[in-house]
Amino acid sequence: MDTITWLRELVSIKSVFPNELEIAEYLEARLKKLGFSTKRIYISENRFNVVGERGTTGKEIMLYAHMDTVPVYGDWNGNPLSLREEGDKLIGLGSVDMKAGIAAILTACADENVRNKNRKIKIAFGVDEENISEGAQAIAKSGFLKDVEFCISTESPHPDGIELGPKAITLGRRGRCVIEINVPGSSAHGANISLGKNAISEAARLIPKLEALNQKMKPHKFLPPPTQFIRKIHGESSSLSTPDSVTLELDRHLVTPETPESALEEIQEFIKRLYSEEKFLEIDGKRISARLKERKTPYIAPFVTEKNNPYVMKLAEAIRQKFGTAPIYGYGMSVADENIFAACGVPVVVVGAKGGNEHAANEWVSKSSYLELIDVLKTFLRSC
Repeated sequence: MDTITWLRELVSIKSVFPNELEIAEYLEARLKKLGFSTKRIYISENRFNVVGERGTTGKEIMLYAHMDTVPVYGDWNGNPLSLREEGDKLIGLGSVDMKAGIAAILTACADENVRNKNRKIKIAFGVDEENISEGAQAIAKSGFLKDVEFCISTESPHPDGIELGPKAITLGRRGRCVIEINVPGSSAHGANISLGKNAISEAARLIPKLEALNQKMKPHKFLPPPTQFIRKIHGESSSLSTPDSVTLELDRHLVTPETPESALEEIQEFIKRLYSEEKFLEIDGKRISARLKERKTPYIAPFVTEKNNPYVMKLAEAIRQKFGTAPIYGYGMSVADENIFAACGVPVVVVGAKGGNEHAANEWVSKSSYLELIDVLKTFLRSC
C-alpha cells in the first residue's frame, strides 16, 4: 500500500480516547498481514493494546506508537478525519500525534529487506496515552517487555527537534506527579470576618511561595529543569461564612533522580520551614498538609537513555546515512508512554516526523519528514 494511503486510512479512523476499538482491530489485521503473531492486552472491555512479534534472529527490538488521539479542538479548515495535502503539510487529526508514527512503523516492517532478515521485532500499539497511560501500564505489567533490548517510539521529537523531524533523537523525558495541598482556615460569620481566617486568603499567600521554588530547583545535566505550577484551586463556603479549607493541586515535572515521593517530601519540608520561620501560623491547631494526589495509574518517573548505547549508535548512523550529518540529541519536556517502558529497564528513544498543531486545530505532519522517518527506520532495522 502507498505510504500516504496508509496514513490517510489511519487518520480516517476516529480514535479519540477512550474509543480506540476500530483502529485497534484495523492494526491487528495489518500486523497479521505483515507476518506478526499478535495478541491483545486489555485494559477494559473493548479497549486493548495490540502487540505483535515476528522473527527468530537477534535480540528483540520494540517499535512503539499510541493509537489514541485527543478530541477535535478549535475550528478546522475541513474535516479533521479526512487527510488533506497543502504543500508539504498533511493535515488531519492525529497526523503527527501520532498516526504518522504508526504508519512509519508499518511501512518499515513491510520492507522486503527488513522481512528477509528475519530479525526479532516486537511492535506495540497502545491505548490511552492521551489520558493516563493505562495502555502502556498494562503492556509493562503483561511481561511483553521481557527480553526487549531497545525501544523506539515514533512520537513527535523533543522541543528542540520539532523542526528537525527524524534528524533528532530524544534520549529522555522528565517525569511528573501531582501533589494535593490542603490549606486550613477558620470559619466565621461573613459579617464578622475578623473572628475567622479565610482559607482562600491563606492559599493566596502560599501560591507565590510555591511558584518561587521554580527559581531554586537544581538543574539537570541533560533534562530540562524541574518545574511546578498550580493546576487547580478549590475553596468555598456554602453560607455567609469564611471558607475553612482550600485544596490546591501542584503539578510537578521531575528530573532524575527525583521521584514522586521525593518531590512530595521536598514540599512537606518546605511547608515545615514556612511554619518554623513563622510565615504561617497554625489555625485552630491545623497546619498546611501535602500528599500525592490519588490516581488510577502510577505517576511517571523521568528517564535518560545513554548516548553510547549500541542501538542508539546504530540509529545515529542510520540518520547520518540519510541526511549526511550526525543527529541532534535532546530531551523531552513532558511525559509519554516511553517513560513507563524505561522504568521497566528498557532503553528507549524517540524519533518522529516533523509537524505541528498537536492538540489544536489543523494538526499537521510534514510529508517529506514522514517519508524520511520511514527511511531511517528501514535503515536501522536492516543494520541490526
